[in-house]
Amino acid sequence: MRVFVTGGTGYVGQAVQQALLRHHHEISVLARHPSNLASGVHFVSGDIRQVDLTAVMQGIDVVIHLVGIIEEKLSHGITFDVMHYQVTKRLVDAMRQNGVPRLIHMSALGTRANARSRYHQSKWKAEQYIRQQGVDAIILRPSLLFGGGAPFFQMLKTQCHWPVVPVPGSGDTLLQPVARHDVAELIARLVDLPQYGGETWEIGGPTVFTLNDLYRHVAKTIGREHLPLFHVPLPLLFAAARLGQNLPGFPVTVDQLFMLNEPNVTEDTRWHQIIAHPTPLGTDF
Repeated sequence: MRVFVTGGTGYVGQAVQQALLRHHHEISVLARHPSNLASGVHFVSGDIRQVDLTAVMQGIDVVIHLVGIIEEKLSHGITFDVMHYQVTKRLVDAMRQNGVPRLIHMSALGTRANARSRYHQSKWKAEQYIRQQGVDAIILRPSLLFGGGAPFFQMLKTQCHWPVVPVPGSGDTLLQPVARHDVAELIARLVDLPQYGGETWEIGGPTVFTLNDLYRHVAKTIGREHLPLFHVPLPLLFAAARLGQNLPGFPVTVDQLFMLNEPNVTEDTRWHQIIAHPTPLGTDF
């Protein structure tokens, strides 16, 4: 299959490249720079916000759309609406113009119409546009990803070296981490499985953790059996985040607090048809 990948040089995209190569697909990756490209992958130079997508997607069988951000950079015009909705709209419009038949779209667990976070709202808007345009797409909503240097888990690992670790709220928020390489392998296999077009799958790992549990799990991997946790009241964190939201380098945003304060779990197991034994959280973060 001739596969066109957006976001292919990012955290998920690099694993997807390797999985696609294992399945012997012909891969083109759109990126601004050729760094993080695997050997044998065709580099398509361009910024997805501006490049002529109809020109670069000619002759493509399947598009894999992985572009996403977790934090906005307003001074650079990088917002959730631009990077999640507007970019997806450009891509879908180009697919329809070129007659590209299929899309595998990466969304996020928690995406829904009444989401509080603008991150999830923009993801929902993108999903709705895909469905309204009638594109043959499978939409994937993974939970928190781990493996290969996952940013969230690297942050936890750093904090677990501190004398006392501040935890947002009670720390009882439920999370269901899923392995990056499982999601990448799922995507690669879906390229050859058109029968799942039109479906939306939620993807969670085999074990549900509280945020407190995750901190303790990570702490044990660095030899800390007893990790002092200090639970910071959420109203205090929200107030601080609102005051600091325009300061460069402020450690947390209001949007991130919304997401950390709601469960990110699912009972959807349809993806087990393809990945029968999801990888449990271990020591590879």
